Amino acid sequence: MKQFRILLCAATIIIIGMSSCSKGTAGPAGAQGPAGPDSVVYSNWITLAFTYNPNDSLFHDTLSAPTITSGILDSGVILTYIQFPDANNVAHIQPVSALNYIISEDYSVGEINILSTQDLTNLQYRYVTIPGSKAAGNSATRKVNGYTTTQLKAMSYAQVQQVLASKN
Repeated sequence: MKQFRILLCAATIIIIGMSSCSKGTAGPAGAQGPAGPDSVVYSNWITLAFTYNPNDSLFHDTLSAPTITSGILDSGVILTYIQFPDANNVAHIQPVSALNYIISEDYSVGEINILSTQDLTNLQYRYVTIPGSKAAGNSATRKVNGYTTTQLKAMSYAQVQQVLASKN
């Protein structure tokens, strides 16, 4: 049953990724699938590897994120997720924005710097980049398929998949 769930989830992600992409020039490698300049791109699940800094009493991790470009930072949207296993080792995907009391993220071109009050080593992390061509409005009112950035960041991973699969 667990393998069926994993297969179903993987198939859903692939279908959404394929339907969310539109024609364009090839984007940077390293993200899941080819990316054009107007494509929604999600990363593979990345295993977190935190190091502890006694100077600030925080755990740190820096991830390579090749689809985070200056264009994404200026006019796009970045969504991030973490998988938490429960007592039965079933993974539950949470938006990082729901964990703001534990995690702080800083985005720059090509990377994500994560600070945490807890050691989240070995948990799985994913980021999704939505270019400005898919997001309309300025940074305060930017919308994707009718939803603001704040609304998107509060949604579950499954809800965001549905939003990104729907047409504008």
